[in-house]
Amino acid sequence: MEKLNHRLVAPFSKANALRSSAHILFPHAFRQDSELCDPRKNVHAFLKNDLEPTKLNKIAQHLWLAGLPRPARFLHRQRLLMRTILLTESPDEHLVWHDTDIWIKPIPEYLLSFEFWESEICDDEELYKSAYGLLLSYTWLISYSSDHRIAVDTGILPADIDYSAWTAFAVDLNKRSGLAALLPINERYDYGELRLSRLNHLYRLGAAGFSLWNVVFGFTSRSTRYPAFFQRNFGWVLAVFVYFTVLLSAVQVALAVESLGSNVSFQSFSRGIALFSLAFILVAVAIMLLVWSFLFWFHLMSTIQYLKKIKSQRMDATGPGAI
Repeated sequence: MEKLNHRLVAPFSKANALRSSAHILFPHAFRQDSELCDPRKNVHAFLKNDLEPTKLNKIAQHLWLAGLPRPARFLHRQRLLMRTILLTESPDEHLVWHDTDIWIKPIPEYLLSFEFWESEICDDEELYKSAYGLLLSYTWLISYSSDHRIAVDTGILPADIDYSAWTAFAVDLNKRSGLAALLPINERYDYGELRLSRLNHLYRLGAAGFSLWNVVFGFTSRSTRYPAFFQRNFGWVLAVFVYFTVLLSAVQVALAVESLGSNVSFQSFSRGIALFSLAFILVAVAIMLLVWSFLFWFHLMSTIQYLKKIKSQRMDATGPGAI
C-alpha cells in the first residue's frame, strides 16, 4: 500500500488531476439526522455522508448474493441492455439496478482534485476506502469514447472534461492501483452492479439487523403507495387465480361428460380442487388485509414518532427561554 510517512496519498498524480481545490463547488446543503446542514461548516461530515455506503457496509459479507465480484459494465453496455440511467446522490445506491433502471451517482468533482485528497481525505482511512472505491468505479463505466459521450449527456461526468483528459486520469488511477499492490478500498467495491431486489431481501431477512423498519422498507423502497406495494408483492396471486379459474373450468367440462361425471373418484378430486381454490382465495385476501393493516399502523406510528422527535429537537435548539 502506497504511503507517505505512514500517511495515505491521493490515488493519482497531481499532473493528471482534473480539478483544483480553488474550483470545487459543494451543494448548498446536505441532510444529516433529518436536518439540513451546510457542507462548508462541516466538510468531514459532508464527505462521510456523500461517500460512505453505510447501508451496504452493514451487509458487506452478504453482497455476493446481490452481485458478482467483477467491475460494472461499460455505459455503452448498459444502454445495450436497454437500461435507463437514473442519477442518485446516495453512495449506497450507486450501481444498483432494478428491472430496466440502473442508478449511478454523478462523479463528485472534489474527487478529481489532488489537493483536496491531500487535505481532506488522506487522513481518514475509512473515508479514503470509500472515496477511492467510488472513484475507481467510474473507470469501470467510462472507457470508450462512446461511454464518455453517455457520461457527459447523462450528467455523470462534467461536460468540460474531454475524453483525452479523462483517459489520462483513468490510466494513472488504474496504474497506481496495480503498482501499489492494493490501495485500501471499501468492500462494497469488490462488486460492481448490485441487484435491488436481492438487497431488499437481505435487509428484510435481517442481514443488517432485525427491525420493523427494515422489514417494511428493505434496503430501498421504490414506492410508498399501497397499490404499488401490493402490485409488486402480490401480483403472483392474480396469476395463481387465473390458473385456478382455467382448472375449475376444465373440471366443470369434465363433470358434464357422463363417464367422468358418474366417477366417484373424479367427483372427490373435483370437490377437493374447488375447496382448495376457495380456501386459497380466502387466505390470500386475509393475508393482504393483515399486511395492509400492519403497514397502515406502522406508517401512522412512525409519523407520530418522527413528529415527536422533530418537536423535541426544536425545543432543545430554541431553549426553555425562547419565545
